[in-house]
Amino acid sequence: MKQIDIRSLLVGVLGTALIFVFMGSEDGENIDGNLGDIIVNSITIRDDGHGGFITAYNQDQKRTLYLGTGKEENGYVQTFNKYEQPTAYIGSNREMDGVIVLNDRYGALVYSQSGKK
Repeated sequence: MKQIDIRSLLVGVLGTALIFVFMGSEDGENIDGNLGDIIVNSITIRDDGHGGFITAYNQDQKRTLYLGTGKEENGYVQTFNKYEQPTAYIGSNREMDGVIVLNDRYGALVYSQSGKK
């Protein structure tokens, strides 16, 4: 009859204990994938073919910020008010010059300035 290797037994016991720890954690029942607060020194976002981006939402699940890659493969930051109307844009235009755009609370254009000379 084969003998049980002590290392294999220890790995099995520790693996089982780890499963019980994960099942018993407070966030173990959280099915929306929310990790809570995360503190890091740097984040790298890579384009997976759909653009790399960060989006922020308010408590009403309305988008308030977009930071990422646009259709022309340029980077930009865009803010929105609580009604999801665009309020500011800082990024590149189609000619790849820097541009700043400010809108009023209804999303109407108020100010636009290009970095092109």
